[in-house]
Amino acid sequence: MLLNVLNKRLLSQFNIRLLRVPCRTMCELSRVFVRSVENEDRLQITFRYHPDSQLPPAQQRVYNFDRLKTEGLERTITHIATKINSIVARRLKKRNKTLGVDVTPAEVRVFLSQDGSVVSSSERNESAWSQGRCMQIEDRLFHVFVNVPTIRKLLLQQPMMVGFPVFANINLEFADVANCEFTWYRLSNGATPTSSEECGSLSADDGEESNVTKKFKKNKQKGATAVKICVGRSYVPTAEDVGCQLKLECIPVRGEITGEMVTAVSTAVVQNGPTVPCPFEKRHKLTEQITSGDRFVL
Repeated sequence: MLLNVLNKRLLSQFNIRLLRVPCRTMCELSRVFVRSVENEDRLQITFRYHPDSQLPPAQQRVYNFDRLKTEGLERTITHIATKINSIVARRLKKRNKTLGVDVTPAEVRVFLSQDGSVVSSSERNESAWSQGRCMQIEDRLFHVFVNVPTIRKLLLQQPMMVGFPVFANINLEFADVANCEFTWYRLSNGATPTSSEECGSLSADDGEESNVTKKFKKNKQKGATAVKICVGRSYVPTAEDVGCQLKLECIPVRGEITGEMVTAVSTAVVQNGPTVPCPFEKRHKLTEQITSGDRFVL
């Protein structure tokens, strides 16, 4: 540390610029996700990319490719490059029209590498897209991750009522729900009702949307405020959630490997629970204690 400080002072005295060599660690690399299942003939390639590397990942375009495992790497890489170049050219053409200029975009180069050496283009996809290799788009590196934990579907059940647990309908691949990370948020829509009449108390037999849900859908606001309320597999709504949507963020995990986070937002708002006990609540009072392993209650 002291040596670095002295070097900087010495260089500044002689007006010499310090050469900065970019250094990327494994965590700083962008990722390309490859799904390759043993009994399937095709593999899927997914990654986020934008010419402006400073753009947040959430704002970068998602590229999805579905290719044969027996296909040569050269053909796949050419297809990826062609797709990227066409999208970049389309964006630049639109920008040129707006600014009244004529700029031709340079075509991007795409290739796979391992330990600094370019992977042979004659190699087949099945072996080419392997863990530890990197896909390079111009000067940007994408670390190849094969069969990472993935969320195929994430939905919140409806309706949602105060006092009743809310679980997510989740479909996972290469992960176990017990290892996933769940974070719940309350989305304030700016039209929180203050009385039970506005909330439209929902009895066990109600099947239609309440007035507050219809009102929310009609007057939906984009700038909703998200408040973190819970961490865990399920969440029990409270009176504070009435009239608000719920948002769930889920990160799939397998060991030390994490997949991309997926977000689900409820299509309806939280409502007050029924004013009378539900039939199952009456039954549960007779079975408050867990039975032994060789018994059951009928």
